[in-house]
Amino acid sequence: MYSKKLKQRVLALINSAIPVTEIAKELKISRLTVQRWKKQQTIEQQDTRATIKNLKKQLAILSKRNPTEAVSRKIAMISKALATQERIETKEEKAKTPKPYIALEVVGGLRERALKEAELYSYQSAFLKDEAQFRIILKSRQIGFSYVAALDALCAAHDNGRNQLFLSASEEQALILMSYLTMWANKFGVTFKKNTDTEKVLQNGAVIKALAHNFRTVQGFTGDVWMDEFAWYPNPKKIWHAFVPSIGAIQGRLTILSTPFEEAALFHNLWSDDAKYYMFSHHRVDIYTAMRDGLKFDLEIMRALFDADTWASAYECQFIDDESALFSIALIKSCVDVQARYYTPHHLAPLIAGYDVGRIKDSSALAVLSAKDGGKYDLCILDVLRKAKFDEQKMHLKAFMSTNVFARLRLDKTGIGMNLTEDITKEYKSRAQGVYFTAVQKEAMSLNLKKMFEDKLITIPNDPLLIADIHAIKRKAGAKGFLYDADRNEHGHADRYWAMALAASHAEILQVKRGGRAYLI
Repeated sequence: MYSKKLKQRVLALINSAIPVTEIAKELKISRLTVQRWKKQQTIEQQDTRATIKNLKKQLAILSKRNPTEAVSRKIAMISKALATQERIETKEEKAKTPKPYIALEVVGGLRERALKEAELYSYQSAFLKDEAQFRIILKSRQIGFSYVAALDALCAAHDNGRNQLFLSASEEQALILMSYLTMWANKFGVTFKKNTDTEKVLQNGAVIKALAHNFRTVQGFTGDVWMDEFAWYPNPKKIWHAFVPSIGAIQGRLTILSTPFEEAALFHNLWSDDAKYYMFSHHRVDIYTAMRDGLKFDLEIMRALFDADTWASAYECQFIDDESALFSIALIKSCVDVQARYYTPHHLAPLIAGYDVGRIKDSSALAVLSAKDGGKYDLCILDVLRKAKFDEQKMHLKAFMSTNVFARLRLDKTGIGMNLTEDITKEYKSRAQGVYFTAVQKEAMSLNLKKMFEDKLITIPNDPLLIADIHAIKRKAGAKGFLYDADRNEHGHADRYWAMALAASHAEILQVKRGGRAYLI
């Protein structure tokens, strides 16, 4: 015998267009029973207000539970039913379209001023005017979306008093967002009661936070949630299941924005599955759209630095495939620690380091691995020097070697790296070594690093630029064997990857043989 309360719940879900089979499966009720109840009751016979009250009560209870996948599914189903019932109630009372959940048209408000005075491009203004509760943005690199996102969050906090939470793919990106927010606040005369690098409190009490992604961060938060570079989260499903209760219970606003990454991942599904994620307002801005709106960008020079696949992903909003990459996305993510940060190790710690030399087109990169128990390593330092003069690079390396007395360093001495390598190895004879980047050595270093990833001997932070560099390495057929390299992109020539591969080559994990000769890494 089923309770009256359960029957009311089932009827509410039926009236919200939830399929009978889905209701029966989720609530573990016979499909025939659900169909019988459906015949006995029609939408007109329902007490809409009582149904809404019942659904909200259920939602409040579920929101306090641990965000398991089953709980999240139930919340999503009940939220959909609640939205339908509220639309029915509004039509019955007013016979007109319901108002958006946020009133953007605030007379004399910050948003109104921003639209007039911020000198935004058309695609930025369109985003700032978007009233939707759920928004998703697929964007090109370098078009200023983080810039306008910070302004939008400031407007919502200032005009509507709504808390704002930015979850970023990395701590560095979180700080960039907050720097934009500070810039907008200064421009429009907005002051804070509390002002730190990661949290700002407005005079009206609204809180704006920006943090590296963490599913625990969302739990208990009330307000609007921003998922920045969502495609690059190592575990986006945990984040998703954590924020669904928060959004459903308090009618918060959700904005997801990202450059494209892997196909068949959650961000790709959110973007492409209109039937399932019908509630999202879509914004797609590739580099061509941005340029038509007035963005200054040297298209021909930048495109010349890319192969077709990399250009399509970075600037044309095309999702990338995983087939030609030496390191699969799954393999890279298996060694990402979502809690890890770059840090300064103890000056007596045993460190192994690699330095990839660049000057004009390519950046220089210093990667440092810190030894842990069990033959494992953390990537603790990743310094990138862009267009640095060789004297500056030498000073940077000398400071590192002098401070860390047990560090060992391998440098790329190919081409422009020869003189720098000679100077460093001369000063630190027993601890520094030059390596020629021949095809065989690059193969040895790449396979050695891959083996470390496969054996989970290395841990890296969730750094999107590093992940992109690692994934960019391709295994290509050459005249005498396979070649391991990456096409140049706007951030360099996989400089972070080669620095890390040089560092990892100290670990002596793997031997590579070619032509009867062993290349010990």
